Amino acid sequence: MAKTLSDHLLYTLESLVTYDLERFKFKLQNANLDKDRDRIPQGRLQNATGPVKLAALLVNFYGEKYAVKLTLQVLRAINQNFLVEELSKATNPDELTLSRTPIKGFNILKITGAPVRAVSLRRMQESCSICQDTVGKPSRNFCSHHIRYHHNVGYNVCLKCQAMFPKNFQHSKSLGNIPIDFQEPMLRPCSTPWCEHHPKQLQLLYCKDHGKTICLNCSMSPEHKGHRILSIEEAAQSYKEQIQSRLEHLKKIRETAEEKKSQGNEMMATFLSKTETQKEQIMSRLTQLHQFLEEQEQLFLAWLEELSRTIFRSKEEYITKTSLEISLLEELMGELEEKQKQPSWKLLQDIKVTLMRAEWVTPPKELAVSPELKEKIHILFWKSECMQKSMRRFIESLQSEMETFKILQLREVQLHTANVTLDSETAHPKLIISDDQKSVRLGKKCQKLPNGPQRFDNSVLVLGSPSFVSGKQYWQVYVGDKTMWTLGVCKNSVNRKGSTAFSPGNGYWLVMMTKKNEYSASTIPPTPLSLGEPPRCVGIFLDYEAEDISFYNVTAKSHIYTFPFSGSSSDPLRPVFSPGMHDKGKNTDPLTICAGSI
Repeated sequence: MAKTLSDHLLYTLESLVTYDLERFKFKLQNANLDKDRDRIPQGRLQNATGPVKLAALLVNFYGEKYAVKLTLQVLRAINQNFLVEELSKATNPDELTLSRTPIKGFNILKITGAPVRAVSLRRMQESCSICQDTVGKPSRNFCSHHIRYHHNVGYNVCLKCQAMFPKNFQHSKSLGNIPIDFQEPMLRPCSTPWCEHHPKQLQLLYCKDHGKTICLNCSMSPEHKGHRILSIEEAAQSYKEQIQSRLEHLKKIRETAEEKKSQGNEMMATFLSKTETQKEQIMSRLTQLHQFLEEQEQLFLAWLEELSRTIFRSKEEYITKTSLEISLLEELMGELEEKQKQPSWKLLQDIKVTLMRAEWVTPPKELAVSPELKEKIHILFWKSECMQKSMRRFIESLQSEMETFKILQLREVQLHTANVTLDSETAHPKLIISDDQKSVRLGKKCQKLPNGPQRFDNSVLVLGSPSFVSGKQYWQVYVGDKTMWTLGVCKNSVNRKGSTAFSPGNGYWLVMMTKKNEYSASTIPPTPLSLGEPPRCVGIFLDYEAEDISFYNVTAKSHIYTFPFSGSSSDPLRPVFSPGMHDKGKNTDPLTICAGSI
């Protein structure tokens, strides 16, 4: 019994897997229809699940001939060219007024882009893709492909590359009757996900407005009404083009970055070379200075050694002579004491001689320093005074020259200026914060403020914001002519209730002015600080990389003190401020956070 157009249509639709069947239905909605033809309502099309219902719907709505014609159009739109070829052969193309383009060198994977079902596969095994004749067993030949069809016109054909070989090539028994190119798609599961909201509906569409894949039912829902809906192939292609554009843009940026990297490397290499040259020159000059000082030291020490030996010899001579005289005196004194103890008649014997010897004894002479020794000692004091004056001038000159580097060091630190403000929520009730949160002064009485856990209730302090856990941070405070103030850094976790000792162990790194021109660092015991010029502005530099906190006299452009510390990201550090007590009205001015510049 001859097959009808409906049979061929059903046979063709049954050859589509679920994924391609859904694509077919989507493209069918957008197909170009004749002017006298209406579109199938979306609801009816969605209810036509499976090839049988879909084929029946097409035939009932359009009739057999137009259903086949429309099916061929949609199959071409979804690149099912092999099925177009089969359906065109099975129907009357002239009567349907549809043209057919023969396919040369057919490859099912490249043309359909999706798996085929067994019903179509059996026909592929029974006919050659080139001449439609019956084919034999697959062959294996030197083109390295294992899919060959034994052609009845006298040669073997590779379906993959279309190479032709003599019949006598070896048969590939391991493949059986089904080529590997056809076996693998049948075993590979569909990668398109199912819709979460509509069972048995594949997500074949893409909503550009929501940026997600949806199914056909979702596209007709109110949620996506008026949205820009594309097939996933069109959307993917569009985004691939955008990706390619971005890649080209990024490649240009990378080329620019590589050029800048190369330039930067060259610049840094130049700087390193110059720095190394300067280092060598400085080391050479310092080595020369060290050698000169060592030579002078050796000469000076040798001269001092000779002078010491001269003084030692004079001392020994004087001590020896004086000791001898003392010994003679003690001997004479012993004789007189012994004479004094003798009986009268014996005492009177030689008494005049004994008394005369005692009378003639003279006191020891004072040490007589030779003129030569006096001259050498005079030269010693002269050289010492000259050396001290020369060293003082040298140090003063070097310090003066180094002031430039102090300014540069302070400027470098000020490059890391942070925008610090005062946190009024932490301020002691007596402290009054300005509206811009940059100044703080001591009031006459406590304000009525919420006594939260973050507020100091005993120590007259206020914390700054933000808190810091890394990097380099600098801020400076104008202290003016105040007679008391406290500045520095503390841990965010410090106890803010009751009294506490200010020390690094308790989380405080502070520098304080306790009286006029008396300064100290908050160590245990406190470290007194000597400042040549009283600061009117104090800079604080927190350096997590070097793990230290440094204080600077911005007025004198000099360093005050540096604390070492060990930071932790779990316990941030915060600026801390105290304007001090009123000091009998001499300390009423505020502390003001000011711009970090010289």
